[in-house]
Amino acid sequence: MKVVILLLGALCAFVAGQTDFVDDPEAELPSYMSICRRDDPALGECIKDSIQRLLPELHAGIPSIGFPPLEPYSQESSYFEYKNQQIHGSVHIKNGKTFGMTRAQIRDVRATADDDTFQLEVDVRFPKLISEGKFKGEGRFNAIKIVSKGFFNITFTDVTTTWQMSGKTVERNGEKYMLVDKFDMTPEVGDMKVYATGLFPDPGLNQVALDFVNQYWPALYKEMLPETRRSWEPLMLDVVNKMFNRVPYRRLLPKSE
Repeated sequence: MKVVILLLGALCAFVAGQTDFVDDPEAELPSYMSICRRDDPALGECIKDSIQRLLPELHAGIPSIGFPPLEPYSQESSYFEYKNQQIHGSVHIKNGKTFGMTRAQIRDVRATADDDTFQLEVDVRFPKLISEGKFKGEGRFNAIKIVSKGFFNITFTDVTTTWQMSGKTVERNGEKYMLVDKFDMTPEVGDMKVYATGLFPDPGLNQVALDFVNQYWPALYKEMLPETRRSWEPLMLDVVNKMFNRVPYRRLLPKSE
């Protein structure tokens, strides 16, 4: 069960990270990003082209707008929790790395924007993602408690999702910025292979647990994803807004001249 929580932690890494906010109303957008006009009827196509051209450039990140490096994407520390009536599990991940994010394929983008509001849906596919790191977890099933720690490696193939976000403008120091107040996604995974050490002290029992997760992960994943939303949704909103807070709305999505 704890291994599945690690899966959800890795999925959060698709869009989540830790960056420092700097109040710079004139942060520069990279020259290779398309300028998309908020009143353009083809706004979605423009954003799609901009994101797809941007992805290969993100190996080192974009410090000017607070975007972290993506190849690999690294997290020093993250924490996730799952709880229902019988099961309570938590995992602390350290030195986590995810490989393959810059190979994402942007399938479609739907966007609407005016002077004060913004809505965006991005259909994205990741052909292959590999996530690894150290973990320390605690699980409880009724009165049975298990504590473990070790190394994990998870390979995902054919991951698809739609990033859905909406927001409104807020004013700061006489300048308008976009504040995203809703962010949602439901990732679907074509296949997943899990390897981990230290789930149980006995190597044989450890392998039994891995075999179980690798066989039944679709059902476990489907059950746990909605329950973990409370852990990753606030994190995603925080990260998206740290980036949007760096670029004024008039420059992020200007009007047609």
